[in-house]
Amino acid sequence: MKEEFKWYFPMSEDDINNIWNGCLLTVDANVLLDLYRYHESTRNTLIESLKQFNDRLWLSNQAAEEFIRNRTGVIVSSEKTFKKAKDEVEEFKNSLQSTISQLKGNRIIPDEIADGLMKKIGPAIDEALDKITESKSGYPKYLNDDPILEQLTELFRGSVGAAFSEEEIPGLIREAEHRVENKIPPGYMDDNKGDDRQYGDYLLWRQILDKSKFDDRSIIFVTSERKEDWWEKVSGKTIGPRPELLREAYDYTGKRILIYQTDRFLEYLSQRSGNTLNSDAVAEIRAVDMLRSDMEHAVEVVGHDVTKRTESSQEGVLVINLTRPVKNITGSGSFDPHLQNVPTINVILESAPDELGSYKLRAGAGTKFNFNLHVISAERNQLLPVGQYVLKYQASCESPQSVMTTVKKLAKVVGMPTDLLIKQFLEAGVDVENEEDEVSNDQKQQLLKFLRSTHG
Repeated sequence: MKEEFKWYFPMSEDDINNIWNGCLLTVDANVLLDLYRYHESTRNTLIESLKQFNDRLWLSNQAAEEFIRNRTGVIVSSEKTFKKAKDEVEEFKNSLQSTISQLKGNRIIPDEIADGLMKKIGPAIDEALDKITESKSGYPKYLNDDPILEQLTELFRGSVGAAFSEEEIPGLIREAEHRVENKIPPGYMDDNKGDDRQYGDYLLWRQILDKSKFDDRSIIFVTSERKEDWWEKVSGKTIGPRPELLREAYDYTGKRILIYQTDRFLEYLSQRSGNTLNSDAVAEIRAVDMLRSDMEHAVEVVGHDVTKRTESSQEGVLVINLTRPVKNITGSGSFDPHLQNVPTINVILESAPDELGSYKLRAGAGTKFNFNLHVISAERNQLLPVGQYVLKYQASCESPQSVMTTVKKLAKVVGMPTDLLIKQFLEAGVDVENEEDEVSNDQKQQLLKFLRSTHG
């Protein structure tokens, strides 16, 4: 029975050692993209771990393509984390000041209680804001100078697989569609992504199997994936890779495959090398993975209708379902065909759950291939309500000056103080901070729609 189902039975220690000592090591795109999300210590730990495989590293073309496609967006998103943190602390400060004012307005409560509260908490808030500013100033400007990209380029020099040929693609897409429809792992849980990105996991998997078969060599695959189309789960506990994957790998290549999540890979490597495990790095990797997993389960893009498309622009509507309350949601779409340059994107919220309070909108495209739309709760203790969010966007490669205007210029045109106009934009869900920030025609329409709904 063991010979007929060799892929199923646990490997002996000698078998595992043979794979570790002679295998190729490969990773998925998120393992590399996460390097921009980690602290420096964690990042260095993972890169040094990969270096231990030296000339046995190999990167699939699909993973490389996804890394390049998403790198800029991840960098921009990471940089925006500082602004988000600062906004939340400032919201807490404003909330505290409001509470202090209410306490002082209560005549039976001595003023020294409110004053003492502010005296103790206020400096801690100011210190937190200063540290956020300091951290932001020390955060590398990866878009200008990227040592991570340089290290990865050197690590995988001459070790990136070939892309599928144009003749192969139609058949592979048909196979991927069949697997999605029949829930054959991996990748069937990505059917909400739309366009060809939903087949990325299968194309990655197929390239890994092809490499193993061509080289007649086992592969260790490190992935950040935690979804059930990669991992067998029983009562919420991850047991191991899906048996279907292990069987397919063995039947197709004649070789066993080892699949590890990033944190477990570091643990096993530490055990084998005898080096001290960086437990802080493992903890951070798990935290990043769990945060991504939570968002993937809560947010689902259920529709993307492109209403206008040219070589330099694209307009459309993105529909997002939120299944549980969260602080912010992100919906992704793609440009098909790819635009000429990285575009400027404007977005408005056409409809949302009735319970939605104050919110902010953001949009960005780090590449010519895809874009992200964000809805963010503007209130510190308020989550976005469950329901459907319909976002209308306009992406254009035109010069921003031709479609944008600053708050300062707009205030002058309408004869209004800039601070009041900024306040109204924020109340309407348009994320502006100062008079030099630019707003689009769609955002001006969003403000007008908001003012009409609130003032008649």
